[in-house]
Amino acid sequence: MNNALVNIIRGQLTRDRFLSARNAGAIATHLNVEDPLLGLKPGVLKHREEFEVDLLVSPLFTPSMEDRAECEPSLPLEGISSAMEREIIAQLAPQELQCKVIFGDGSVMMTLPEVAIERHVHLLRLTVAVSAEVKDRLGRLLTGQDLSLGMSYARSQIWIQIPNLLEPCLTSMTEKKDFTLEKFGFLRDFVRTYHPKDMASLVQSLKNLVESYRIGNDRPVFNQQLEDHQATAIRSAHCNEDIEKYRVQMANALLADFR
Repeated sequence: MNNALVNIIRGQLTRDRFLSARNAGAIATHLNVEDPLLGLKPGVLKHREEFEVDLLVSPLFTPSMEDRAECEPSLPLEGISSAMEREIIAQLAPQELQCKVIFGDGSVMMTLPEVAIERHVHLLRLTVAVSAEVKDRLGRLLTGQDLSLGMSYARSQIWIQIPNLLEPCLTSMTEKKDFTLEKFGFLRDFVRTYHPKDMASLVQSLKNLVESYRIGNDRPVFNQQLEDHQATAIRSAHCNEDIEKYRVQMANALLADFR
């Protein structure tokens, strides 16, 4: 058992969490309680179906890229086995871990349902491998926490779904000596959204994004709720001017790398 990794994950699971207004409304409505925090008190969720619990608490237990980066120093290049992932869940689930959930001025100590632990551990993508070549290339560009975050971008499931794309992208980005962690993160989100099959289709998709914003001056009125829903999707036309400028800037920077 990778005890260092288990301790990191335990620490993540027991950190304070903040309930969003949207999630709070869903909990209050589904559980028929006036205060959503009442629905998270010990014992309340225990009598609900697993799919209901997963639906209600999943927004609280979706790990961030920073959570994933925190695990990197304890992960081998090849990742951990699926069996070890199950062992980690089996070790943590019976411990009745708790975290503080905060909403407004109130808070409650919530006992973590097993389905929440399973979700968090699985979405850390601990079983995804990274090649020695990618690690070496990133290691020459980044250090410390930046390297861990870069490795977590490289350990994304999308690079398995679209093989032979990550290394050419990194090669092109680094040959121009203009690599940045920010661009790499944007690239990862872009590829997750558009699923280009190769470098040629990736370049075309980036050009399409830039062009769509160029001719989109008559786009629909900005919708904050839709944009929040599509925060990492990149494809939303319903975004404010700052988001649009950022996406165009990042897309153009990548196109310069891939020329």
